[in-house]
Amino acid sequence: MRRLYFMIAVAMASVTLSSCELEIDPDTSLKGADAADIEFINGMRLGAYSSLKGITSGGYLYYADYQTDLFNETAMSGNRGGFFARLNLYDSDQDINSMWNGYYSRISDINYALMKLAELEQKDTEGEFIEKTSLYKAELHFMRAYTMHQLALRFCNDYEPAIATKQLGVPCPKEYNPDAQLNRGTLDATYKFILSDIAIAEQGLKDVAGSADAIYLTADAVTAFKAQVALQMHDYENASKYASSLYTSYPLATTPEEIEKMWREDISTETIFQPEVRSTSLGTVGSMSDYYAGSWNASSSAYLCQPAYVLTQTPVSLYNPAKDIRYGTYIAPSYIYRSGSVLPGVLMTKFIGNKSLQTIKTTLVYRNMPKVFRVAEMYLIDAEAQYRESGKGLEPLNALRQARGLDALPDTTTGEELFQEIKNERIREMLGEGHRLTDLKRWHDGYVRTFQSSLQSVLRGHYIGTKIPADFFMFTWPIPQEELSNNLNFGEQNANY
Repeated sequence: MRRLYFMIAVAMASVTLSSCELEIDPDTSLKGADAADIEFINGMRLGAYSSLKGITSGGYLYYADYQTDLFNETAMSGNRGGFFARLNLYDSDQDINSMWNGYYSRISDINYALMKLAELEQKDTEGEFIEKTSLYKAELHFMRAYTMHQLALRFCNDYEPAIATKQLGVPCPKEYNPDAQLNRGTLDATYKFILSDIAIAEQGLKDVAGSADAIYLTADAVTAFKAQVALQMHDYENASKYASSLYTSYPLATTPEEIEKMWREDISTETIFQPEVRSTSLGTVGSMSDYYAGSWNASSSAYLCQPAYVLTQTPVSLYNPAKDIRYGTYIAPSYIYRSGSVLPGVLMTKFIGNKSLQTIKTTLVYRNMPKVFRVAEMYLIDAEAQYRESGKGLEPLNALRQARGLDALPDTTTGEELFQEIKNERIREMLGEGHRLTDLKRWHDGYVRTFQSSLQSVLRGHYIGTKIPADFFMFTWPIPQEELSNNLNFGEQNANY
């Protein structure tokens, strides 16, 4: 399993030592005398936070969305993400390999930090650092669990409780061992590993009070994560309980100005956890420029855009421009420039970036503090969990709809109609945040990829009008061939690859 640990020693040192909060001699190595020092471990912990920003932005979000009915590839893509958009995934694809190794390299770093943390705890006989080491351990276990969950969402089938002991999982490295060659095991074992890490995180963070826009992990972030995992495991009673417990502390945004502030300034009452991004740390988050790629045109006082991917008609049709307070921030009418022509269309503007990070007023940065957990998602988790458990869910759904300026659905909205409204609201609210592929898998839904007619001339046209069936095998990504070749204990490739 050597490929799972390609980021060791020097590479990890370069990540952790780059933190502006870490003051340590630049020649310190991981095997040096400072390796078990609390400040060095704090540096590794901050490096883990930087890594978390990486896997909650950029390609870790948009590659999965490119496979779905939300976006169409354009002639300006340069083939970025093309294999995802064309539903042409294979086990030697460099993007698939990069994603797999990216997740596991972060787990390797976390396991190294946990190993050094354990060494420090043994040396700390007086309990001098116990408060810090307890906190760091909880944070690291949380981040390992979160990373493992993302791996399972991408590289495993939807969790089905009745057959989880037979479903294929992913390897779960419990300790730092560059020579380990682990079997992928079952999905049941993978989620037991995730839940075990969450329990450790919950114990260590129980006294860390949550607050809006928290840049470090809190007890509330653990609760939000538990809600996500419970929904995925079809534990609907707990998913609803965890999600709804966060409502009071994180009021929903209810005005266009509050929505804009959430995404243009990274300030909101409803953000539970967003790791910090400053102008000096923009490189720690992936760019989302492919959705807009706007250049300011002074003569027209507007951006002319050359996006690699544009919205399909499916999400565009779900927004009510006259009522929905998200319209104008999440999506907005825009101008697409191609071959001397300017075409009108609706683009996703959610990720044009935090304006305070712009060094030039009209040059967009396409980066935000990643919104790992927002209370809006908790309302959607609660609504879906209630529906799955008892056919209910209208109350949390209407609470979110009305906060966003939409009318409440009538009490007669039940059954499949209600579930479809929950699905529609999830598209509107979570657009572009990397959830759609997982949603389709969890719901066992297929799709038809539509298009904006005004933009047809700039599209590559992959699968437009074609019905993609429910449970399409490429909704689960292939295990990289490199991993299968290097790890003889791994086990089976995913079906149909």
